[in-house]
Amino acid sequence: MMLRTIVLVIAALAFTTALVAASIDPAVWPMALILGLTLAGILFERSRYGAIQARPADRGWRETSERFIDDDSGRPVAVWYNDATGERRYVDIEQT
Repeated sequence: MMLRTIVLVIAALAFTTALVAASIDPAVWPMALILGLTLAGILFERSRYGAIQARPADRGWRETSERFIDDDSGRPVAVWYNDATGERRYVDIEQT
């Protein structure tokens, strides 16, 4: 979590600097765009990867023996795996 915060702060500062530079010199806009996309990726990656989800109801899912405590919620999590797609799903043990 600490590394993510540091990278987020650096990306935000670089993006702000690029916006100021782009207002002076339009040739800097591509760099500002790339930094903006990087910043958005850092901000929204948590909602896509590793977030606790509902127990899968579809066929093909199996519960693995992997267990851990989620850093954000502090709740115990089980890992479910789909052999057909290779997708992993993180499920709150107390809600299953």
